[in-house]
Amino acid sequence: MEDLQTQDLLTETEFNVQYGKFWPRFWALLLDGLILAVLAPITFFNRYEWKNMVVLIIISAIQLSYKPFFEYRYGATPGKMALKLKVVSYEFQKATIEQVVLRNIFHILSGLIVLGLGIYAFIQPEFSFASTSSQYAQIGKIGMLTLTWEGLMFVIFLIDFIFLVSSPDSRSLHDRIGRTFVIRANV
Repeated sequence: MEDLQTQDLLTETEFNVQYGKFWPRFWALLLDGLILAVLAPITFFNRYEWKNMVVLIIISAIQLSYKPFFEYRYGATPGKMALKLKVVSYEFQKATIEQVVLRNIFHILSGLIVLGLGIYAFIQPEFSFASTSSQYAQIGKIGMLTLTWEGLMFVIFLIDFIFLVSSPDSRSLHDRIGRTFVIRANV
């Protein structure tokens, strides 16, 4: 019975695995950031001019779903595709939706908290008068809360980075949480 369960799985050697190293992953992340940067002007104008909660939620939904959607549907974000990287399970197969959500849990939680802070700011009476970053930051202590959250995310990013660069198979903390690898895609 045990032989039947593992019979179709490929091993590292059989699959000729090349793990996605730091620099290709960094450039992929940068490319994905540039793609999402297209939303920055919309976010800016919405915060200071339009003040539309629906726009806030739509932009947040796009940002939250970008990585999980592409990694589940295509096995890679556009940035990873450009650098010929792919997210796979421990068995070097397509990652499941659960694995993809777990590997992106920091990104998802961070996005949800930022969305929550944005909604909190939007419902404050003084929000309608905020037209600068400093005015926005003062709404209900949003600036302090955001800065605290960003500091925590920076610490998590550093821990993730340490895992990535110190691991022989280039696995970051979020790869381990999701039970995934990032590998070079066959070209």
